[in-house]
Amino acid sequence: MRKMTNPPTRHIHLLYVPTMGCNLGCSYCYLGKQTTEASITRDAAKAVSTLRYALQELNQAGILAFNVSLHGGEVTTLPISVLDELFTIITQHYRDNFDALHALGHKKSVPHIKTNLYRFAPLYELFNRHKVSISASIDLPLQLHERYRITRAGTSWLERTRENIRLLARYPHAKKISATLSSEHLQDVDALIADIGYIHRELGFDMNQLNFMFAFGSELNRADKGKDTLTPTTSAQQQALYATLKTAFMGTELEDGLKRNWFDEFKPSYCTNSVNCGERFYLLQGDGSVYSCVRGQGIPEFHYGNIFETPIVEVLDQGARKIQMLHQQYGFDSDCQGCNHLSLCNTGCPVVKYQNRTGKSYTCHLQKDLYADFPLSYPADTPTAQRDYAHYYQSITHPQLDFIRPAIIQSPPQFIIPSDAGDAKNTLHALIEADATLQTLFDPTLWMLEVEGEMVALESQLRKTRRLQHTLLRDDRVVLHIHRRALEANAPEWLRNTIYLQLLRDTLVVYGDEQRTKQEHIFTYQLYANCLTASEKLGQDYYQIDISDLLALHQKYYQRGVLNNLFFTTFFLREYHYQKQKNNAFYHLQTANLPFQNFEFYY
Repeated sequence: MRKMTNPPTRHIHLLYVPTMGCNLGCSYCYLGKQTTEASITRDAAKAVSTLRYALQELNQAGILAFNVSLHGGEVTTLPISVLDELFTIITQHYRDNFDALHALGHKKSVPHIKTNLYRFAPLYELFNRHKVSISASIDLPLQLHERYRITRAGTSWLERTRENIRLLARYPHAKKISATLSSEHLQDVDALIADIGYIHRELGFDMNQLNFMFAFGSELNRADKGKDTLTPTTSAQQQALYATLKTAFMGTELEDGLKRNWFDEFKPSYCTNSVNCGERFYLLQGDGSVYSCVRGQGIPEFHYGNIFETPIVEVLDQGARKIQMLHQQYGFDSDCQGCNHLSLCNTGCPVVKYQNRTGKSYTCHLQKDLYADFPLSYPADTPTAQRDYAHYYQSITHPQLDFIRPAIIQSPPQFIIPSDAGDAKNTLHALIEADATLQTLFDPTLWMLEVEGEMVALESQLRKTRRLQHTLLRDDRVVLHIHRRALEANAPEWLRNTIYLQLLRDTLVVYGDEQRTKQEHIFTYQLYANCLTASEKLGQDYYQIDISDLLALHQKYYQRGVLNNLFFTTFFLREYHYQKQKNNAFYHLQTANLPFQNFEFYY
């Protein structure tokens, strides 16, 4: 493998399935007979070389895998020596491409694995040594784990499951539990709730780190299990489960998990809510075959090609085409056309559409309940925005349809720009060059942010040539460095000036006389200049302030998958900006959005 020396042309999420073999026979498995027909010996022989080849081909094509996760089948059926090599390759991939990953805001650095925990105990030391992130699958309530998640020989291993969950609770690296629910799992929701509490309090695993999934109809599962196939949940059952869990856990130590993680798969941050998941998410098998994801494995309609037979770029491009065709096959549901949350949902997972023969998300009503409970996180589009997004979605996903048309702009035009707005002297660049104070306000060398020892130059969002998004962790040290010229600009007295920080969140709100849709404000913070200390890294002309605690203080307002936007200026530069807007219409027009230096991050 070689590291990427140029910025990637695209970045993708890569699931790698080194073997389809599995040691269990779960009743709702959508992989059907693929898990029993796989040869572990044959898969083990090529597991390492296939992954190494794929990463090399991606890098040579300028495509960066920002997340490489191991999935199955059951990955832990492979020999320890093979697992060791796979973990090493993935870790080295992250190290080799640290710069490119960091530039895109990704901080992935360790392997991730999906496992049923059956062989967790003998592999514990291997996982620990590689700091593997673990997603463990169980059934809830546990009495159904004993019934439906059995070994190939048809025996229960519930006691081993309990012991392995205890062991997972002590595991020092990232971990979570996932539970797939069918209609049968929801026949006794009280037992499910009791077992969540039991695992949390008795087995010691933090059940805030839990994800729910819902089983769906699968042709492969029906062909394999016949009458033993479990029944998918109904919309009413999904909604009733969510309502019952709220009653049981709101106000408890598991409230955070309920609100943040348990139903994350049905929120906009997941692949299930992509416009076209075939543009970014891919599953690679050990034989070189590429499918859409774990849901699409073994289904010809979701097979994109084989990297040993076709150039990898062509395989990935085929994915985007196939997913678009699958969406088109089931049409643009009339409910979705008029839904004011279409821009969040994008009509749902194409694989489940295929399995259910419908054009609508199978968790639509549950999603609407989630949106209703968190209206600031998932705001409904206005009628105009909804119409515009529906037209946009149709134009790229269903261009063959003609029942949604863009609004016809009436004459005279609704928005008139002065004829001299385009004159060279009235461009933002010219206005800045003609004004010394504006030059200081927009200067990209006066504000630096130190994140875990790495310096990030801060630039006005209006003058950036590319948009960088970062990820901050709770314990990251974040220090702001300010040049004295920023503090002296337009300041009649040094002691009266302050640094001025504003944090916005990408949850949109509408307010003001303009009724513009804007990012939501979280906090405004000012600190007087005489409270700053000399910069420890940038010399005598710079001052600094550690803002780590300030950011951590507001962590409850950060939302998973939602971008935060932190702006930096001084009190007197901010005052000058608004005075300039009053005095110069051309400046006002071009700085309707905040012009100050900014830093965008996920937390």
